[in-house]
Amino acid sequence: MEKNKYSIIVPTYNERLNIALLVYLIFKHLRDVDFEIIIVDDGSPDGTQQVVEQLQQLYGEDRILLRARAKKLGLGTAYIHGLKHASGNFVVIMDADLSHHVSISMSLGCS
Repeated sequence: MEKNKYSIIVPTYNERLNIALLVYLIFKHLRDVDFEIIIVDDGSPDGTQQVVEQLQQLYGEDRILLRARAKKLGLGTAYIHGLKHASGNFVVIMDADLSHHVSISMSLGCS
Protein backbone atom coordinates (compact mmCIF):
# COMPACT_ATOMS: atom_id res chain seq x y z
CA MET A 1 0.00 0.00 0.00
CA GLU A 2 1.39 3.38 -1.04
CA LYS A 3 2.00 5.91 1.73
CA ASN A 4 0.42 9.33 1.31
CA LYS A 5 2.59 12.37 0.72
CA TYR A 6 1.49 15.93 1.42
CA SER A 7 2.68 18.99 -0.50
CA ILE A 8 2.28 22.12 1.64
CA ILE A 9 2.31 25.26 -0.50
CA VAL A 10 3.25 28.46 1.31
CA PRO A 11 3.35 31.70 -0.71
CA THR A 12 5.55 34.37 0.85
CA TYR A 13 6.20 38.05 0.49
CA ASN A 14 8.16 39.74 3.26
CA GLU A 15 7.67 36.86 5.70
CA ARG A 16 11.23 36.72 7.05
CA LEU A 17 9.95 36.96 10.62
CA ASN A 18 7.30 34.22 10.26
CA ILE A 19 8.65 31.57 7.91
CA ALA A 20 11.06 29.87 10.32
CA LEU A 21 8.36 29.54 12.99
CA LEU A 22 5.87 28.19 10.46
CA VAL A 23 8.35 25.58 9.18
CA TYR A 24 9.25 24.56 12.74
CA LEU A 25 5.57 24.10 13.63
CA ILE A 26 4.92 22.02 10.52
CA PHE A 27 7.82 19.71 11.35
CA LYS A 28 6.69 19.54 14.99
CA HIS A 29 3.11 18.55 14.17
CA LEU A 30 3.86 16.23 11.24
CA ARG A 31 6.53 13.97 12.70
CA ASP A 32 5.09 10.78 11.23
CA VAL A 33 3.87 12.27 7.94
CA ASP A 34 5.63 12.30 4.56
CA PHE A 35 5.53 15.90 3.37
CA GLU A 36 7.31 18.63 1.49
CA ILE A 37 6.97 22.37 1.99
CA ILE A 38 6.94 24.37 -1.23
CA ILE A 39 7.71 28.00 -0.50
CA VAL A 40 6.83 30.34 -3.35
CA ASP A 41 8.50 33.65 -2.65
CA ASP A 42 7.60 36.66 -4.78
CA GLY A 43 10.91 38.50 -4.65
CA SER A 44 10.71 39.58 -1.02
CA PRO A 45 13.12 42.45 -0.33
CA ASP A 46 13.28 41.62 3.41
CA GLY A 47 15.50 38.53 3.14
CA THR A 48 12.78 35.86 3.21
CA GLN A 49 14.60 33.79 0.59
CA GLN A 50 17.82 33.80 2.60
CA VAL A 51 15.94 32.53 5.67
CA VAL A 52 14.37 29.77 3.55
CA GLU A 53 17.83 28.80 2.26
CA GLN A 54 19.01 28.45 5.88
CA LEU A 55 15.96 26.30 6.62
CA GLN A 56 16.86 24.11 3.64
CA GLN A 57 20.29 23.52 5.19
CA LEU A 58 18.66 22.56 8.48
CA TYR A 59 15.76 20.40 7.24
CA GLY A 60 16.94 19.39 3.76
CA GLU A 61 16.32 20.67 0.25
CA ASP A 62 14.12 17.64 -0.41
CA ARG A 63 11.72 18.72 2.38
CA ILE A 64 11.87 22.51 1.88
CA LEU A 65 11.58 23.55 -1.75
CA LEU A 66 12.14 27.21 -2.58
CA ARG A 67 10.40 28.13 -5.81
CA ALA A 68 11.12 31.85 -6.00
CA ARG A 69 9.69 34.28 -8.51
CA ALA A 70 11.32 37.54 -9.56
CA LYS A 71 8.56 39.88 -8.39
CA LYS A 72 5.21 40.06 -6.65
CA LEU A 73 2.73 38.32 -8.96
CA GLY A 74 -0.13 37.62 -6.57
CA LEU A 75 -1.42 34.97 -4.21
CA GLY A 76 -3.47 32.96 -6.70
CA THR A 77 -0.65 32.58 -9.19
CA ALA A 78 1.71 31.68 -6.33
CA TYR A 79 -0.51 28.72 -5.44
CA ILE A 80 -0.63 27.67 -9.09
CA HIS A 81 3.17 27.95 -9.30
CA GLY A 82 3.48 25.80 -6.19
CA LEU A 83 1.09 23.19 -7.60
CA LYS A 84 3.37 22.81 -10.62
CA HIS A 85 6.15 21.69 -8.27
CA ALA A 86 4.08 19.51 -5.92
CA SER A 87 4.90 15.82 -5.79
CA GLY A 88 2.42 14.80 -3.09
CA ASN A 89 -0.91 13.15 -3.68
CA PHE A 90 -2.51 15.65 -1.28
CA VAL A 91 -2.00 19.43 -1.29
CA VAL A 92 -2.34 21.79 1.65
CA ILE A 93 -2.28 25.55 1.09
CA MET A 94 -1.25 27.84 3.94
CA ASP A 95 -0.47 31.48 4.52
CA ALA A 96 2.96 32.28 5.91
CA ASP A 97 1.57 34.93 8.28
CA LEU A 98 0.42 32.23 10.74
CA SER A 99 -3.26 33.02 10.16
CA HIS A 100 -3.81 29.27 9.57
CA HIS A 101 -2.93 27.46 12.75
CA VAL A 102 -0.64 24.58 11.78
CA SER A 103 -2.07 21.91 14.08
CA ILE A 104 -5.63 22.59 12.89
CA SER A 105 -4.68 22.76 9.21
CA MET A 106 -2.71 19.56 9.41
CA SER A 107 -5.30 17.62 11.42
CA LEU A 108 -7.93 18.30 8.77
CA GLY A 109 -6.12 16.34 6.11
CA CYS A 110 -3.32 14.41 7.71
CA SER A 111 -4.88 12.26 10.39
